[in-house]
Order: sequence, then structure tokens, then C-alpha cells
Amino acid sequence: MKKIVGLFIIAAFVGLSVLAFTPAPSYALPNFAKKHEASCTLCHTVWPALNRFGEQYFMNGFQMPDTEDGGDVGKIKPDEHVALDSGGANPPLSVRMVIETTLSTTAANDVELIQPNKAEALFFAGGTLGKNLSYFIDNIAAGGIPANLPEQMWVGIHNVGGAGTANIRYGVINMADFDARPNHRHDLGNGYSHTAASDASTDAVGLQVYGRPGGGALTYQVSLDNRGSGAGAARLGSNTLNPGLLLRGDFGATAVSFHYAGMSDKASFASGAVETKTTSNLISARHVASDFEASLGYGIMSLDVGGAKTDTTGMTLEGIYFTEGYDVQLQFGTNSVKVGGVTTDISQISLKADYHATTNSKMFVKYVGDSSSTVKDGYMSIGTDWAF
Repeated sequence: MKKIVGLFIIAAFVGLSVLAFTPAPSYALPNFAKKHEASCTLCHTVWPALNRFGEQYFMNGFQMPDTEDGGDVGKIKPDEHVALDSGGANPPLSVRMVIETTLSTTAANDVELIQPNKAEALFFAGGTLGKNLSYFIDNIAAGGIPANLPEQMWVGIHNVGGAGTANIRYGVINMADFDARPNHRHDLGNGYSHTAASDASTDAVGLQVYGRPGGGALTYQVSLDNRGSGAGAARLGSNTLNPGLLLRGDFGATAVSFHYAGMSDKASFASGAVETKTTSNLISARHVASDFEASLGYGIMSLDVGGAKTDTTGMTLEGIYFTEGYDVQLQFGTNSVKVGGVTTDISQISLKADYHATTNSKMFVKYVGDSSSTVKDGYMSIGTDWAF
């Protein structure tokens, strides 16, 4: 009887989703696409992942690549010194909603069940305040650590010293935005490479300077943040400034990058305080073709807490085949943690298929399975994903 009820729920879900997302002549596109009167595919392969054009648009402070159009395009000017987004781009707010239902879960006790496991709304606001001035606020509803802080919140100044020479961002910043395989923007998760090299992939309060001088193949990034150690410490801060360096090269459809980040934190200034030191190195590569993309990330982190050392390595390999109507995503990752001569290994494989009901909505089926030395588990789910 339970299986019959489960099949009925699945059939009803699929039927309602198809009715709700039947393609229409006009699509509700997020605010950047509205502002430039362009399709989402101008900047995305499979949203939210960016293509090369989208990366350059983002790097340039939400201005068309190699331009400084933030004060004019998609704007109205009620005053000489005030420029506001116009038409469908006003207000500059976008929403992404994900509803996901677990079909089956296999864990150590081999329990099968049907239950909802995710319903979230992600809000972000961003755009240009004027020529070469940008802002971004992400995940307002979900907050952060500590509570009530957004995942990201920053302001940017762009094209200092000439086109692409230097850009400055300050606030709560994703430090791995510009890696060849960036942090965030992955339907199947960031992967173990970012988990291992967490210093390079954190959303920390800091200052970042980056550039693509002359619009060439080289992108650089230097950063300082006050990220600390322990739960939530990316926001709580430490008593030191932590450095970061990113070098990236783009060669046609292929990008490669190297990202270094370090952290030093002392529990307190009192005598005998334990000092925590970490270094992270993250190597990434990504190739984007007209209907396929492949990416690789390899992360290494060394942690020293008062002389007790932990070494972590992580690898992520991902491939995505996409068309206008559907996409298929496959990700494989491994993670190895060595503490005091004892090594724990974990691997994970994820598979996801999306049907693009409209430009800005997807229905999906997903499978995730992972294993360690003690537990092997996984789950299968279906869901919908909207952006507007």
C-alpha cells in the first residue's frame, strides 16, 4: 500500500509540474536579462553556472565585458546624478526557488521513505549604482553565520587605472568567484575540492583586488580577510589578516587557475592560547563548448592546531551536457583526511537530469551516493527549480 501511495504522489507531482511549467511565448527572466533585453543563455551554460561571457560580465561589475556602461544601459535618470534601473529590471531583485522531494534513501539501516527534504527561496539583489560602481546582496532570507547576515554582501569599484586593470570589492565576498571552477553555482554542489581547500573558498569579510589587464588572458586576484577558525568563524573574524592569491589563464574555451589562501588565528591574546594555522591550495580547470562543459578541481589543506596536524585533499570532476530543452550533469568526488597517521577516505557520485520547461524553470531527477569506511548511503529525488 505504501508503494502505491508513493507512486501516486510522484505521478501527481510530475503532472502538476508539467501543467505549471508548460512553455509560454513570454518568459519571466531575472533582472540582468531584462535589463539588457537578452536571453539567460547569453551569460549561462546551465544556470546558475556562468559561461565565459557571463564571467566577464560579473568581473566587470555587471557591465558588458570591456565596457563601462553601468551608468547608462537599462537606466532612467530622474536627475543628473541619479541613475535607476528601468522597465522590467526595476527593482533589481531576483528570486530562485527550489522544491525537492526525496523518493528513496538508503543508509546503514536501509530505510526507504518518501518525504519532502527541501523547500527554499534564495533572494539576491545586484547591479550597478552608476558607471563602474556595483553592489550585490545574496541569500537575504537564509542569513548566515552568525544569524541574519547574508551569504554575500559587497560593493565594488571597477576599471581603476584603465579597462580591466584593477577592480575592488569590499564586504562579505566569495573568495573563489573567479577560479576556473568557482565556488557556488553548481547544481550538484561545490565538491570535495572546495571543501578541502576551504580557506580559498570561504565567504569571508574582506577586501579583494582583481583584474584582467587589457582584456587579456590573465586574471589576477589578491585579497585580505579576517576569517577565523571554528564554526562560523568566516564571519566572526580573527586577530590577524589572512592573505590570498589567485592566478587564472583563459585560453580559448579552456580556463585554468591556481588559488592560495592562508589563515592564522589565536583563540585569545591570553597566555597559553592555542594558535591555529592553515594553508590551502586549489587548482582548477574548466572547458566550455557549445553543448558540453567539463571541470576539474583539486584542493589541498594543511591544518596545524597547537602542533596537532591534519592534512586534507579533495578532488572533484564534473561534466555537463546541455541543450535548449534539457541537460544531464555528472559529478564524482573524493576526499581524504589524515589525522595522526589515520586516514579516512570518502567518495561521492552524483547524477542529475533537468528538463527545461521554460528558459527560467527546470524539473529534475537526481541521484547522490557516497561512501566511507563505515557508512554507505545515498538518495534519489525529484524537484523543480525556478528563477525570476
